[in-house]
Amino acid sequence: MTDGSRVLKTVAVPLGIALVFLFVVPKTCQKMLGSRKLLATTASTAAPTDTALHISSDTPSAAGAAPSSAYPAGLDAQRVQYEIEINQRFADPMSYRLPKPGAVIVALDTAPAEALVRAGWFEQAAGGGYTPTHEAALHLPAMREEPQAWRVPLGARKFVRVTSIDLGDGKARVGFTWQWEPNEAGRAVRSVFELHQGTAEFAGGGEHAWDLNSLTVDSDWR
Repeated sequence: MTDGSRVLKTVAVPLGIALVFLFVVPKTCQKMLGSRKLLATTASTAAPTDTALHISSDTPSAAGAAPSSAYPAGLDAQRVQYEIEINQRFADPMSYRLPKPGAVIVALDTAPAEALVRAGWFEQAAGGGYTPTHEAALHLPAMREEPQAWRVPLGARKFVRVTSIDLGDGKARVGFTWQWEPNEAGRAVRSVFELHQGTAEFAGGGEHAWDLNSLTVDSDWR
């Protein structure tokens, strides 16, 4: 083989590689880019045209609650709840009086006393009446001793929601629901509690703040 042939072969190999990168590779890349653009265009066309923000909620507004538009200026649900909860009539707890041995008082409903005995916090005396056990001090810290009885708190009222508002004569008459929230003694006596209905009357408006005038709630332990 002559020196010229060797030189030609040496030059031909790099030249062929250069031609491949110069002509073949760009065409292949162009085809690939064209395919990607076609896919992107198709995906864009298939996308929904609705660009509005949609918010879904799994917690609907409380059933029976009064709408905010029903309240007069200066009164809202938070103010109503606060005024009701600090009212002494609403804040009074439910309690049960167990007569002491030899006491002259008679309990009209003995079911709570029997439940407290079953819980191990009281014992029934032979001649009538009840005496607290050593466990009572641990489980009934709010129990008070009276001359004739042991007074055991069972629970307190818990505000639930406003259900109605009636405006007229410068007053707001509010209907609401509430429920007993039992303590440990109350849970020993009763396990299920119903919703109660209550009414409250507010007066005020204008330059004067709305204040609670009257409140009606029952004392049924249910």
